[in-house]
Amino acid sequence: MTIALLGGTGLLGRAVSTILAGEGIEHRVVGRSARGHTGVVADFATGSGIDAAISGCDTVVLLASNPSRTKQVDIGGTDKLLPLLDGKHLIYMSIVGVDRHPFPYYQAKHEVEEMIRSSGVGYSILRATQFHDFLAFLFSKMTKSPVAVAPRGFVFQPVETSEVAAHLVDVARTGPSGSLPDLGGPEILGIEHLARSYMEATGKERPLLKVPIPGQAARAFRQGVHTNPDRAVGRRTWAEYLERHRSTTWSSDNR
Repeated sequence: MTIALLGGTGLLGRAVSTILAGEGIEHRVVGRSARGHTGVVADFATGSGIDAAISGCDTVVLLASNPSRTKQVDIGGTDKLLPLLDGKHLIYMSIVGVDRHPFPYYQAKHEVEEMIRSSGVGYSILRATQFHDFLAFLFSKMTKSPVAVAPRGFVFQPVETSEVAAHLVDVARTGPSGSLPDLGGPEILGIEHLARSYMEATGKERPLLKVPIPGQAARAFRQGVHTNPDRAVGRRTWAEYLERHRSTTWSSDNR
């Protein structure tokens, strides 16, 4: 089995690549900034180099995405990719609730899902909730200012990146499976708790200003449309994630 990871230079792609390398599974990390012996330089948005990058591969894992350029990258890139698959298994990484959430980026992800379903290719679509690492990145940006500003009432169901990566590898072994059950983290938490616990773990002491955000998308984030309590199958909790990184990555001197 040979696997191409489109958008494989990102957080999830690196986690998948680590598992594949550890198991001796041949794979290519495909992206504009791909490097190393597994790296293949190609541009998903323009389609440049993609055909050659996936040639000879049994499975293509589609991780490439850009929330600020969804028409060019997510939708346009997928439109260029589908005719090139020629019997390959396409695995698409999506987000829980995209079929019901009005957030424009999520709507674009749902459009890509529908393109794949109607294409006739053998596919698997996995939806997951937000990664621990994504929320930590978000809070690192929020806490650069003297006052941390958070949208009031938002909730999330954070899941461990490595657990999603392991699931994707299992899907690659299984073959085309259609729309898979959601993969959600073990708990649904409010953004205030998430932000305060992050600041405590990183030693960043900031006042937290909770700002009400109007609009349908914000309402959906408050209602948890992007969560699935019935699929809280992830194992590592947010507290465990913070504790792990408290001892290995973050420093309380970085205030």
